Amino acid sequence: MRAVLWGALLLRIAYLPVGPGLTDDLYRYIWDGWLQWEGINPYRFVPSDSALVSYQDTSLYESLNSQEYYSIYPPLSQLFFALGGLAYDGHWATSYYVLKTLFVGVECIGVVVLTRLTSTRNVLLYAWNPLVLIETAGQGHTEALLALLLLTAVWAVRRRYGACASLAIAGAGLVKIYPFALGPFLLRRFGWRAVWPGALLVAGLSLPYAAPYAVPHIKASVDLFAKLFEFNAGPYYAVKHVLWVWTGADWSKTIGPLFRGLFLASLPVLYGLDAWYKWSFRRACLVLIGTLFVLSTTVHPWYLVPVIALGVAGPRPSWPWLWLGLCSIGTYLFYVDGPYWVWIWTGWGGATVIALFRLYAPGLRRYVLGDYRAEPSAAE
Repeated sequence: MRAVLWGALLLRIAYLPVGPGLTDDLYRYIWDGWLQWEGINPYRFVPSDSALVSYQDTSLYESLNSQEYYSIYPPLSQLFFALGGLAYDGHWATSYYVLKTLFVGVECIGVVVLTRLTSTRNVLLYAWNPLVLIETAGQGHTEALLALLLLTAVWAVRRRYGACASLAIAGAGLVKIYPFALGPFLLRRFGWRAVWPGALLVAGLSLPYAAPYAVPHIKASVDLFAKLFEFNAGPYYAVKHVLWVWTGADWSKTIGPLFRGLFLASLPVLYGLDAWYKWSFRRACLVLIGTLFVLSTTVHPWYLVPVIALGVAGPRPSWPWLWLGLCSIGTYLFYVDGPYWVWIWTGWGGATVIALFRLYAPGLRRYVLGDYRAEPSAAE
């Protein structure tokens, strides 16, 4: 384990000097942080708003990828952005490397937490994973912080620390919105004492950004993401293609909201299955977040960092997510007119085959070989 941890640290240090060649999200992080130090709520204006004209004659503004959209990053992310914005000196580079260093630091703590949850082999599968290295130390995405918080929640649940788990899940929701959906899993395990610590954290961190326009502006950008953007979403692409062949029309703007509705409708079912089958908390989180990604129109490679972390936190790795994560690196070729679709079908198709094999292989082995030995525990 010591060798794995030293290797993880050295690999992250090696990736730190990498510039923002694969994503431009960090520019928006710096922009939001800069506005905060200027006394402007980052949820108030889109970057192209005329009220921000004095900030638009900068290389940072020119590098933004969503100048017409409101910020969708929750308050804990915004606090980290403010730390990066503090270092902004008229050029984005200083803030960029400050933010990346912060994210690498918290993600290294996440690797240490992972050592308390699983075997050395499984820690290696996350800590040395090429996708994880690219997206955390290489490109500095907020999933680095999200991975730490989700792994901390799993650790706290296993030790029956309900308040700590509540704070970790609330913190995760304040980094990316969707982890708030994991709250009911804690409610079943700890009752209401798993609610109030997280609720207080959400209220405390949200208060500096509270304004009548904040939630509507965030929702407007989330709705646009569901309707307009698509990337590396295998199931979505498959349904879209089938409907196109069948009707000759493009159903993109219908499928996105429909898939989002299906995910929301699946939540009570997942909560019920968790209660009925008494899943481990790690499995419950992995199933819910996995369902979200299966029903998403956009699955950028860095989105997969949390499911890779959760997928190796048990006794047996979740090979479908590991496979999809590695193949998703190839989807970056889309931006240089390289082979894009082959990586989507290889990634999602291969993940499906692996999942089906893992599901049915034990029964098939017993049927073909007459092997009736007891299977390993499926508690995780």
